[in-house]
Amino acid sequence: MISLVYYGIIAACVLALTAILFQTSARIDKKSEREKPISMEDYLFKISRVTGHSEYDVFCKSAEAWPVSRERIEQDFTRYLQQQSVPHYVNDFVRRNKKYIDELHIPRF
Repeated sequence: MISLVYYGIIAACVLALTAILFQTSARIDKKSEREKPISMEDYLFKISRVTGHSEYDVFCKSAEAWPVSRERIEQDFTRYLQQQSVPHYVNDFVRRNKKYIDELHIPRF
């Protein structure tokens, strides 16, 4: 009888320890998800959603401060769609406006 109670206590402790480990694991996952750096694609998506323009329009706006032709923008945008390669003028645009982009909130559908 005493061994049955003893095993019951051990089982309850193992169950409590397992629950604590799962909760800790979930907290670590959430914390690491928040600390993950935002990719350039995420920034472009956020700009396009907030402004209501396409990502191609963001490329065109980014190129205004650089001597880039319309054909070059189209080539760079095609490369971006195929290879996720972001040109220097878009990187510069996002880098200069990063503080403002981070403050924007994406509207719901």
